[in-house]
Amino acid sequence: MPTEIEIYGNYMADVRARIDLVRGLLTIGVTQAMPEFALAEVIFLQLRKVLELIAFASLAANKDAYATAYPTFAEDWKAKRILEKIGELNPDFYPMALDEPQEIAPGRKHFDRPATGFLTKDEFVTLYQAASEVLHTRNPYTAKSLTNPNWLHRGRMGFAHSAASDVAPRGAYQR
Repeated sequence: MPTEIEIYGNYMADVRARIDLVRGLLTIGVTQAMPEFALAEVIFLQLRKVLELIAFASLAANKDAYATAYPTFAEDWKAKRILEKIGELNPDFYPMALDEPQEIAPGRKHFDRPATGFLTKDEFVTLYQAASEVLHTRNPYTAKSLTNPNWLHRGRMGFAHSAASDVAPRGAYQR
């Protein structure tokens, strides 16, 4: 079984890969082989997976406290609820987005935190709901409009680099 830090690192690496995939799909756009409805569904499926990966990476970084508070934690699967539970235990749990490392001395690196351009906790909840709306067949009688599939309009959604809060296992930085 991988360690918590390995789980965190592997899941955050998968987050980056899926965000890159979505960016590529947005660049290609609608084609004859990929009509608009299919493109939106594929994009939102990847974004939903990103959200689940962030939730489970956060769970791994806070596993001991989470497992103590919620003994059936291995059965949890709903990302939004997992984040709510972790937030009750550790309000600062959400992974921090970090800029590219800058070498400040031989063997020492510093990571600035970007002011914008990453997925916040509040946006997580909004995007989770939007993904649900797109991925499920719509009620034909609803008056609600679909959410715009271009969630990357801010330029760099997600985490080029990330670090878990200080409750995480030591060395939880992942590139």
